[in-house]
Amino acid sequence: MRPEAIYPDLAGRSALVTGGADGIGKAIVEALARQKAKVAFLDLDRERGEALAARLIGEGAEVSFHPVDLRDIAATQAAIAAACAVCGPFAIGVNNAGHDERHGFDDVTPDYWDDRFAVNLRPLMFVAQALAPDMRGLGGGSLINLSSTSWMKGAPGLIAYATAKSAVLGFTRSLARELGAEGIRVNCVTPGWVVTERQRRLWITPEKWAAAQQAQAIKGEIMSEDIAAMVLFLASDVSRMCTGQNFIVDAGTV
Repeated sequence: MRPEAIYPDLAGRSALVTGGADGIGKAIVEALARQKAKVAFLDLDRERGEALAARLIGEGAEVSFHPVDLRDIAATQAAIAAACAVCGPFAIGVNNAGHDERHGFDDVTPDYWDDRFAVNLRPLMFVAQALAPDMRGLGGGSLINLSSTSWMKGAPGLIAYATAKSAVLGFTRSLARELGAEGIRVNCVTPGWVVTERQRRLWITPEKWAAAQQAQAIKGEIMSEDIAAMVLFLASDVSRMCTGQNFIVDAGTV
Protein backbone atom coordinates (compact mmCIF):
# COMPACT_ATOMS: atom_id res chain seq x y z
CA MET A 1 0.00 0.00 0.00
CA ARG A 2 1.26 3.49 -0.86
CA PRO A 3 1.58 6.22 1.82
CA GLU A 4 -1.78 7.89 2.24
CA ALA A 5 -2.75 11.26 3.70
CA ILE A 6 -5.44 11.31 6.39
CA TYR A 7 -8.39 13.63 5.88
CA PRO A 8 -10.27 13.79 9.20
CA ASP A 9 -13.26 15.56 7.63
CA LEU A 10 -14.04 12.46 5.52
CA ALA A 11 -14.75 10.33 8.61
CA GLY A 12 -18.47 9.68 8.88
CA ARG A 13 -19.32 11.23 5.52
CA SER A 14 -21.29 9.19 3.01
CA ALA A 15 -19.76 8.53 -0.40
CA LEU A 16 -21.11 6.83 -3.51
CA VAL A 17 -18.72 5.25 -6.03
CA THR A 18 -19.79 3.82 -9.40
CA GLY A 19 -17.85 0.91 -10.88
CA GLY A 20 -16.40 0.17 -7.47
CA ALA A 21 -15.93 -3.58 -7.61
CA ASP A 22 -12.62 -3.71 -9.46
CA GLY A 23 -9.64 -1.72 -10.71
CA ILE A 24 -9.51 1.99 -9.98
CA GLY A 25 -13.00 1.95 -8.48
CA LYS A 26 -12.02 -0.73 -5.99
CA ALA A 27 -9.00 1.32 -4.90
CA ILE A 28 -11.26 4.35 -4.41
CA VAL A 29 -13.73 2.37 -2.32
CA GLU A 30 -10.90 0.97 -0.19
CA ALA A 31 -9.28 4.40 0.24
CA LEU A 32 -12.54 6.03 1.34
CA ALA A 33 -13.19 3.16 3.74
CA ARG A 34 -9.73 3.67 5.29
CA GLN A 35 -10.72 7.30 5.85
CA LYS A 36 -13.72 5.96 7.82
CA ALA A 37 -16.24 7.28 5.33
CA LYS A 38 -19.51 5.41 4.87
CA VAL A 39 -19.14 4.01 1.36
CA ALA A 40 -21.76 2.66 -1.01
CA PHE A 41 -20.67 1.40 -4.40
CA LEU A 42 -22.44 0.32 -7.57
CA ASP A 43 -21.21 -2.22 -10.09
CA LEU A 44 -22.47 -4.71 -12.65
CA ASP A 45 -20.15 -7.44 -11.31
CA ARG A 46 -22.12 -8.93 -8.43
CA GLU A 47 -19.52 -11.54 -7.49
CA ARG A 48 -16.61 -9.12 -7.17
CA GLY A 49 -18.78 -6.47 -5.54
CA GLU A 50 -20.12 -8.78 -2.86
CA ALA A 51 -16.65 -10.14 -2.15
CA LEU A 52 -15.16 -6.66 -1.74
CA ALA A 53 -17.98 -5.49 0.51
CA ALA A 54 -17.75 -8.61 2.68
CA ARG A 55 -13.99 -8.19 3.10
CA LEU A 56 -14.20 -4.49 4.01
CA ILE A 57 -17.10 -5.04 6.41
CA GLY A 58 -15.05 -7.80 8.03
CA GLU A 59 -12.28 -5.24 8.51
CA GLY A 60 -14.70 -2.91 10.30
CA ALA A 61 -15.61 -0.56 7.45
CA GLU A 62 -19.08 0.82 6.79
CA VAL A 63 -19.59 -0.35 3.22
CA SER A 64 -22.56 -1.48 1.15
CA PHE A 65 -22.67 -2.92 -2.37
CA HIS A 66 -25.56 -2.39 -4.79
CA PRO A 67 -25.47 -4.38 -8.06
CA VAL A 68 -26.79 -2.49 -11.08
CA ASP A 69 -26.23 -1.98 -14.79
CA LEU A 70 -25.60 1.76 -15.10
CA ARG A 71 -27.02 1.71 -18.63
CA ASP A 72 -30.42 1.28 -16.98
CA ILE A 73 -31.03 4.75 -15.58
CA ALA A 74 -34.20 3.88 -13.65
CA ALA A 75 -32.42 0.95 -11.99
CA THR A 76 -29.44 3.18 -11.21
CA GLN A 77 -31.67 5.77 -9.58
CA ALA A 78 -33.31 3.03 -7.52
CA ALA A 79 -29.91 1.66 -6.47
CA ILE A 80 -28.78 5.12 -5.35
CA ALA A 81 -31.97 5.53 -3.32
CA ALA A 82 -31.35 2.13 -1.69
CA ALA A 83 -27.75 3.10 -0.95
CA CYS A 84 -28.87 6.39 0.60
CA ALA A 85 -31.24 4.47 2.87
CA VAL A 86 -28.21 2.56 4.18
CA CYS A 87 -25.61 5.32 4.32
CA GLY A 88 -27.59 8.51 4.72
CA PRO A 89 -27.35 11.54 2.40
CA PHE A 90 -24.29 11.58 0.18
CA ALA A 91 -21.69 14.32 0.51
CA ILE A 92 -19.36 12.68 -2.01
CA GLY A 93 -20.03 11.15 -5.42
CA VAL A 94 -17.42 9.48 -7.63
CA ASN A 95 -18.42 8.78 -11.23
CA ASN A 96 -15.75 6.18 -11.88
CA ALA A 97 -17.50 3.50 -13.95
CA GLY A 98 -16.28 3.02 -17.51
CA HIS A 99 -15.18 0.37 -19.96
CA ASP A 100 -12.27 0.76 -22.37
CA GLU A 101 -13.14 -2.09 -24.72
CA ARG A 102 -11.03 -1.88 -27.88
CA HIS A 103 -12.83 -1.43 -31.20
CA GLY A 104 -11.94 -0.71 -34.81
CA PHE A 105 -13.16 2.46 -36.50
CA ASP A 106 -14.67 0.56 -39.44
CA ASP A 107 -16.47 -1.84 -37.11
CA VAL A 108 -18.39 0.75 -35.08
CA THR A 109 -22.15 0.56 -35.63
CA PRO A 110 -24.76 3.07 -34.41
CA ASP A 111 -25.82 0.64 -31.68
CA TYR A 112 -22.24 0.09 -30.51
CA TRP A 113 -21.54 3.84 -30.50
CA ASP A 114 -24.64 4.48 -28.41
CA ASP A 115 -23.76 1.66 -26.02
CA ARG A 116 -20.26 3.03 -25.40
CA PHE A 117 -21.78 6.38 -24.50
CA ALA A 118 -24.39 4.65 -22.34
CA VAL A 119 -21.54 3.04 -20.39
CA ASN A 120 -18.92 5.80 -20.33
CA LEU A 121 -20.82 9.09 -20.33
CA ARG A 122 -24.60 9.03 -19.86
CA PRO A 123 -24.59 7.69 -16.26
CA LEU A 124 -22.55 10.68 -15.05
CA MET A 125 -25.46 13.04 -15.64
CA PHE A 126 -28.05 10.96 -13.87
CA VAL A 127 -25.84 9.93 -10.96
CA ALA A 128 -25.03 13.60 -10.38
CA GLN A 129 -28.71 14.49 -10.70
CA ALA A 130 -29.59 11.85 -8.08
CA LEU A 131 -26.92 13.01 -5.63
CA ALA A 132 -27.39 16.77 -5.95
CA PRO A 133 -30.44 16.99 -3.62
CA ASP A 134 -28.48 15.25 -0.85
CA MET A 135 -25.59 17.68 -1.27
CA ARG A 136 -27.91 20.69 -1.31
CA GLY A 137 -29.46 19.50 1.93
CA LEU A 138 -26.00 19.12 3.48
CA GLY A 139 -24.96 22.59 2.36
CA GLY A 140 -22.41 21.33 -0.15
CA GLY A 141 -20.54 18.33 -1.45
CA SER A 142 -18.01 17.03 -3.94
CA LEU A 143 -18.66 15.30 -7.26
CA ILE A 144 -15.66 13.70 -8.95
CA ASN A 145 -15.79 12.44 -12.53
CA LEU A 146 -13.15 10.18 -14.08
CA SER A 147 -11.93 10.79 -17.61
CA SER A 148 -8.94 9.28 -19.48
CA THR A 149 -5.83 10.57 -21.21
CA SER A 150 -6.77 8.36 -24.19
CA TRP A 151 -8.60 11.28 -25.81
CA MET A 152 -5.73 13.66 -25.10
CA LYS A 153 -3.27 11.30 -26.80
CA GLY A 154 -5.57 10.38 -29.69
CA ALA A 155 -5.24 6.70 -28.83
CA PRO A 156 -6.19 4.37 -31.72
CA GLY A 157 -8.68 1.53 -31.35
CA LEU A 158 -10.73 3.47 -28.81
CA ILE A 159 -12.60 6.12 -30.75
CA ALA A 160 -15.99 5.66 -29.05
CA TYR A 161 -14.44 5.40 -25.59
CA ALA A 162 -12.08 8.33 -26.15
CA THR A 163 -14.86 10.54 -27.49
CA ALA A 164 -17.08 9.77 -24.49
CA LYS A 165 -14.22 10.40 -22.07
CA SER A 166 -13.38 13.72 -23.71
CA ALA A 167 -16.95 14.83 -23.04
CA VAL A 168 -16.45 14.16 -19.33
CA LEU A 169 -14.34 17.31 -19.07
CA GLY A 170 -16.98 19.47 -20.74
CA PHE A 171 -19.64 17.96 -18.49
CA THR A 172 -17.49 18.66 -15.43
CA ARG A 173 -16.88 22.30 -16.28
CA SER A 174 -20.53 22.98 -17.06
CA LEU A 175 -21.83 21.18 -13.97
CA ALA A 176 -19.38 23.07 -11.76
CA ARG A 177 -21.07 26.30 -12.88
CA GLU A 178 -24.54 24.80 -12.40
CA LEU A 179 -23.91 23.73 -8.81
CA GLY A 180 -21.17 25.99 -7.49
CA ALA A 181 -23.49 28.53 -5.91
CA GLU A 182 -24.89 25.71 -3.77
CA GLY A 183 -21.49 24.78 -2.41
CA ILE A 184 -21.15 21.68 -4.59
CA ARG A 185 -17.73 21.23 -6.17
CA VAL A 186 -17.35 19.28 -9.41
CA ASN A 187 -13.94 18.13 -10.62
CA CYS A 188 -12.43 15.69 -13.08
CA VAL A 189 -9.62 13.20 -12.45
CA THR A 190 -7.89 12.01 -15.62
CA PRO A 191 -5.73 8.91 -15.20
CA GLY A 192 -2.95 7.89 -17.52
CA TRP A 193 -2.25 4.22 -18.24
CA VAL A 194 -3.03 2.71 -14.86
CA VAL A 195 -1.65 -0.77 -14.28
CA THR A 196 -4.70 -2.73 -13.16
CA GLU A 197 -5.12 -6.50 -13.18
CA ARG A 198 -7.25 -6.17 -16.33
CA GLN A 199 -4.61 -4.10 -18.12
CA ARG A 200 -1.95 -6.66 -17.27
CA ARG A 201 -4.11 -9.48 -18.55
CA LEU A 202 -5.34 -7.91 -21.78
CA TRP A 203 -3.15 -5.09 -23.02
CA ILE A 204 0.33 -4.82 -21.54
CA THR A 205 3.09 -6.20 -23.76
CA PRO A 206 6.83 -5.60 -23.42
CA GLU A 207 6.71 -3.26 -26.45
CA LYS A 208 3.75 -1.23 -25.18
CA TRP A 209 5.26 -1.02 -21.71
CA ALA A 210 8.58 0.24 -23.07
CA ALA A 211 6.78 2.91 -25.11
CA ALA A 212 4.75 3.98 -22.06
CA GLN A 213 7.88 4.33 -19.96
CA GLN A 214 9.57 6.40 -22.62
CA ALA A 215 6.55 8.75 -22.68
CA GLN A 216 6.31 9.15 -18.90
CA ALA A 217 8.37 11.87 -17.23
CA ILE A 218 8.27 9.85 -14.00
CA LYS A 219 9.10 6.23 -14.65
CA GLY A 220 7.30 3.30 -13.09
CA GLU A 221 3.79 1.94 -12.76
CA ILE A 222 0.84 4.27 -12.27
CA MET A 223 -1.27 2.37 -9.77
CA SER A 224 -4.97 2.53 -8.93
CA GLU A 225 -3.96 3.87 -5.51
CA ASP A 226 -2.41 6.91 -7.19
CA ILE A 227 -5.78 7.80 -8.67
CA ALA A 228 -7.55 7.12 -5.38
CA ALA A 229 -5.17 9.53 -3.64
CA MET A 230 -6.28 12.36 -5.93
CA VAL A 231 -9.93 11.44 -5.40
CA LEU A 232 -9.47 11.66 -1.62
CA PHE A 233 -7.96 15.13 -1.94
CA LEU A 234 -10.91 16.31 -4.03
CA ALA A 235 -13.45 14.64 -1.75
CA SER A 236 -12.04 16.46 1.28
CA ASP A 237 -12.68 20.07 2.19
CA VAL A 238 -8.95 20.73 1.90
CA SER A 239 -9.75 21.24 -1.81
CA ARG A 240 -12.67 23.56 -0.98
CA MET A 241 -11.79 26.15 -3.66
CA CYS A 242 -11.15 23.63 -6.44
CA THR A 243 -13.99 23.19 -8.91
CA GLY A 244 -14.43 22.80 -12.65
CA GLN A 245 -10.86 21.54 -12.98
CA ASN A 246 -9.12 18.57 -14.56
CA PHE A 247 -6.50 16.85 -12.39
CA ILE A 248 -4.26 14.64 -14.54
CA VAL A 249 -2.48 11.70 -12.91
CA ASP A 250 -0.33 10.27 -15.71
CA ALA A 251 3.32 10.59 -14.61
CA GLY A 252 3.79 13.48 -17.03
CA THR A 253 2.81 11.79 -20.28
CA VAL A 254 0.56 14.47 -21.80
